[in-house]
Amino acid sequence: MNSSQTDQKQQTGLIDKMCKTMGLGKVERRTLEVNEPPEDRGNRLCVSVSDIHLTDGTVGFQNLNDTIWNSFYDTIKQRCIRYAINELVFVLDGDVVDMIRSSKWAAHEPPIYPWERNRKEEFSAVVNAIIQDIVENQHAYFFQWLRELESKLRQENQLSNISARIVITIGNHDKELFCDPKALKYFYEQGLGRNVSQIPEEERRMLGRMYGDETMFLDPDQAPYLPFYYGDTGFRFFTTHGQWRDEANSRRIKAEKGRPGWKVANGWQIETWQQLKFSPFFEPCFGDSVAAGVLSTFIYKAKKKLDDANCNDPRLDSILDELDLYRPTYAAVNRVLEEAAKMREQNKDQKIIDIIEDTLYECILEWLSWDFTYQSSPALRRKGLKLAKRILEIMKSIGHGLEIKSIAALMRILAFFDRMQQPSVKLSVMKTFPSFLPIYRHYNFQIHGEGHTHKPLQEEPNLNTEYPVTYINFGTWRDQIVSRKKTGYRRRGVLRSLFILDIINYNEKTKGAMPRTFDYFVEDTVNWSDAKDALDVTGHIAPRL
Repeated sequence: MNSSQTDQKQQTGLIDKMCKTMGLGKVERRTLEVNEPPEDRGNRLCVSVSDIHLTDGTVGFQNLNDTIWNSFYDTIKQRCIRYAINELVFVLDGDVVDMIRSSKWAAHEPPIYPWERNRKEEFSAVVNAIIQDIVENQHAYFFQWLRELESKLRQENQLSNISARIVITIGNHDKELFCDPKALKYFYEQGLGRNVSQIPEEERRMLGRMYGDETMFLDPDQAPYLPFYYGDTGFRFFTTHGQWRDEANSRRIKAEKGRPGWKVANGWQIETWQQLKFSPFFEPCFGDSVAAGVLSTFIYKAKKKLDDANCNDPRLDSILDELDLYRPTYAAVNRVLEEAAKMREQNKDQKIIDIIEDTLYECILEWLSWDFTYQSSPALRRKGLKLAKRILEIMKSIGHGLEIKSIAALMRILAFFDRMQQPSVKLSVMKTFPSFLPIYRHYNFQIHGEGHTHKPLQEEPNLNTEYPVTYINFGTWRDQIVSRKKTGYRRRGVLRSLFILDIINYNEKTKGAMPRTFDYFVEDTVNWSDAKDALDVTGHIAPRL
């Protein structure tokens, strides 16, 4: 990656001209660590996906199978052949591995959670156990696929000289890797097949500059952080994972002792983040307490208690395995409560129902009793959580299952407000995206990408720029549980990939005025199958009502 050192004598852009005309002076320019390819480059293709969330399988297994990745490889290969690609860049935009959603946290004796990093030896043991399970056992094929991408493409006669580069950015479910040097080094070497000692010095310096200190990764035995963002002026593309816009999945930092503060409302402030050593995104956050402390812990405890009580219900087992597919998390809680209510109506084993409801209450109350739950919350949320805890305790003391009814009522309220939200991004919000900020307009980015939300989306904001711009959210590459109309649920796979072409213009009539061709498109694959509709992993076919 070539570091961008912008020439201040660069031709004045449209924004500068407008500001000068209006008497506002020249727009301040700031630099980013982006790739600026030479003018005489060959044909290039960028492919970007996000949020594949490879897990260790201990709280359900919802990742894509090998067939999907093979099919995706064939798509990439055919496009590379069709456009005579010389350089492929494959961007995985955060949350490639999921260190949060694992039962290993709750199963540890005594339990340890992602925010308890002061228990260093135990924390390190769990993190390394999770990443090794992901790389060596659950997803060995995927990582082999990733490591061999370039060599496999070169086996094609038309692509014998192609170069393929893998770019993985930081998400919010993989940040535990960066807290443990051993785990991060393992990910580089065993997962990506990159010998840490052979990482070029310039790449180390570039990553250091990105994080605020060019020298911070110069030790050849140290695995550097993965990039926080990726940008390329040839692809006119800039992307980050997107957690910096999510209050629940980034940490608010208070200003103190000469150190600046930051919160989500402050927006993109990379110079501030550098001063804070990117702590808003490396420190544990509220979302960790929900994903690891409530959902994963509930799945682990419920299945263990059911097993200890010799209670076997294939449908319930399947639902528990798939709770991680519901978004947002409260939808998973609501699903469990609905199933318990249905089992009660059908006069099923009361012992099973009691285990599910009692374990859910236990996990939620435990979550509401942790100091970290409140420490990672803004003031208004803290008040709401304390009130919820008090209400649940009162309802439990009254009895008659009122605590479960209270939880169910809260889930319905959250679902109502969620339905009221529009699946779009406001223009005022898009103006704050780094790709579109005036201080970076000299890079001429036209595409701002992000993942994180698991909701595929595209917008065409009019920002009075010289060229049209596009916002693209990559969604997620994994199965999802969606609500059916009017009631019920169904499982489907939603796969979105962005393709960007930066190729030589061979048209004799136009290549003089336009020496290169720029094109980009999104490919969405929505997949249903009998296997997805199966009641459980044993292969019995039955609809998920």
